[in-house]
Amino acid sequence: MMKDIRATILAQYANSPILLSIIEQFNAAIDPYALIDTFYNHVWNPSTATGWGLDVWGRIVGVSRVFKVNLPQYFGFLEADDGSDTARPFNNGIFYGKDIPADSYVLSDNDYRKVIFTKAAANISNGSIADINRLLMILFRDKGRIFVSEGTMSNYFGFSEEESPELPVQPFNFGTWGDSSAFGGGPMNMTICYSWDLSPLEMAIIESGVFPRPSGVSVHYQRV
Repeated sequence: MMKDIRATILAQYANSPILLSIIEQFNAAIDPYALIDTFYNHVWNPSTATGWGLDVWGRIVGVSRVFKVNLPQYFGFLEADDGSDTARPFNNGIFYGKDIPADSYVLSDNDYRKVIFTKAAANISNGSIADINRLLMILFRDKGRIFVSEGTMSNYFGFSEEESPELPVQPFNFGTWGDSSAFGGGPMNMTICYSWDLSPLEMAIIESGVFPRPSGVSVHYQRV
């Protein structure tokens, strides 16, 4: 595009309205500035990118827009619910089976952008608890309190006769069912603690590999 097209027109045609109109319209048609701005806002800048542009950034950092969400909804008691809404009452849940029903969920642009920024930060993370906590807050900062605790939380349902200073137990509506893999593991366990009920999609994002997971460490979940 010429910024000053009149400087390129011969003097004898400088006052021709028809010729000037044709040149000005052609000059506007080949103007690249609008296209450059559109490309920058919708593709190049991840903070404002949309649609296909975000999909490109997702491929760059290594995370898909589509998540496979497990929807078990099994029959179980409230005490067994870890906050992921998997334990359902009578007439709602199905009996546990090896084939877990799943569904594909496509993230919106805003949600996908959060996941992209989280994965980008995770790619350069050192995998420490402090770094994982920072990543959790990037993704879930508007949800509530969420953090990683080394080891396992001991807020399991149990009877008072079994309680000890090292392993306190919780009554109905407070404790979750104990997981045998959590005991005796020592430092090879970490617990993701959260203050709200994780949706199946949020659980799928956490388990998808967006967050770094130290090798050989078991991950547990606990609502606090």
